[in-house]
Amino acid sequence: MVTGVVFVDLSAAYATVNHRRLLSKILQTRKDTRLTELIESMLENRHFFVELGGKKSRWRGLKNGLPQGSVLAPLLFSIYTNDQPNSVDTRRFIYADDLGIGAQDADFKVVEERLSNALAELTSYYEENHLRANPSKTQVCAFHLRNREAKRQLQVDWSGIPLEHCEYPIYLGVTQDRCLSFKTDIEKTKCKVSVRNNIISKLTGSTWGASPQTLKSTALALCYSTAEYACPVWERATHANKLDPVLNVRCRLITGCLKPTPADRLYILAGIAPPEI
Repeated sequence: MVTGVVFVDLSAAYATVNHRRLLSKILQTRKDTRLTELIESMLENRHFFVELGGKKSRWRGLKNGLPQGSVLAPLLFSIYTNDQPNSVDTRRFIYADDLGIGAQDADFKVVEERLSNALAELTSYYEENHLRANPSKTQVCAFHLRNREAKRQLQVDWSGIPLEHCEYPIYLGVTQDRCLSFKTDIEKTKCKVSVRNNIISKLTGSTWGASPQTLKSTALALCYSTAEYACPVWERATHANKLDPVLNVRCRLITGCLKPTPADRLYILAGIAPPEI
C-alpha cells in the first residue's frame, strides 16, 4: 500500500480568523451565550498603530485575527476550522493550524487523484472562511516500502500550482521519512542533546561548578525534554538506541563518573530513569 500525505500550509493562519464566523461557530458548538460573549469581549476593542522613523500612524481597529501568544488562540482556531471538509477517501491529521491530509491505495495515481480532490474541496472552504492557503509552501510526501519506487514522486496540484514533493517532511516537529524509520529525526535529536550536553559541561569543573542537584534539574530541562519529545512515535524504531550514548554522557556530567562506570549504574547514581523506561 502507498500512503500519500499533503502537509497544508496557511498564510498568517491566526491573523485571518474572522471574528463573526468564529463567534457563530462557538455558539453553534457550545450553545452557551455567556461563553460566546466572554470570547467576544476578549476579541473586540483591540487597536494598534505603527511607528516608523519616529512617526506614528493613526489607531486602527482589529476586525480579524486571534491574540498572538494567547493560550486560547490554538483552541479557538481549532473550533474555527473544526468543520473542514473530510472526504470518505481521505483522513485528516490536524493540530491547531498544522493539517495533514492522507490518502491510501495500492496505486500511486489513485492516491494523487484523491489528494487533489480533497484539496479542491479545501479551497472553497478556505475562501468561505477567509483563510489563505499557501500552495507554494505546502508539501506532499509518499510513505511506502517499495524500494524499487523509492524515487517516485506524487504529482499533486493545488489551484494550478504543483506541490513540492519532500522526502523528509516535518510535522509537529518530527521529521518523517518514506519508511517511517525516523532515522533522520533521531539523528537531529541526538545533535540537539549533544549541544545541550556541552552547555551543561560548562557548569561542571574539578574545583568549582554547580551542585549535582542543579546539574540534574538543568539536564532534565534541556536534554531530557528534547530527547523525549514525541518518543511514543519513534521509541520502537531501530535507530532509537542512537540516543543512548549522548544520554549516558549527560548522566556522567551529573554524577562526575568516568567512562569505565557501567551505564546502568549511571542512572541509579543520577536518580534518573534509564532510556528504556
